[in-house]
Amino acid sequence: MRQLLVTAVVTLFTAGLFAGAAFSEAIDKEGNTSTWTFFQKDKASASAAAAEAIKKLKEQGHTKVTSPASTGMDHGVYVVIFSAYEHKGEARWSHGFGFHANSQKEAEKAALSNMKKKDKFWKADYGYDLKETKNF
Repeated sequence: MRQLLVTAVVTLFTAGLFAGAAFSEAIDKEGNTSTWTFFQKDKASASAAAAEAIKKLKEQGHTKVTSPASTGMDHGVYVVIFSAYEHKGEARWSHGFGFHANSQKEAEKAALSNMKKKDKFWKADYGYDLKETKNF
């Protein structure tokens, strides 16, 4: 009985803390991000949120879709950054996605790190624009 009571109390206090959020992006044939989406759901894991975000873009007809950023946070701030640049004479563009529990500045740092990690051609010298910041 005591174990059941402890389990019930833990479940009550953590129920709202279990959530998943993720970005997905559709990639065009040149390797650029053509569009992106965000998905968040309570009582879902980060991987489940990523699967749903990917599903949303595939339902729109996109074929090459990835989920470059996800989190298990139940709330926070997300930031999307964008950079358009030229590499070896070709126009390229990329997005970076970041999360943080309560800081837009830290979410932006995470988005910058995300862009560096996923776009092998992007360099900090190219700069970026802050495209979207939202609380979730």
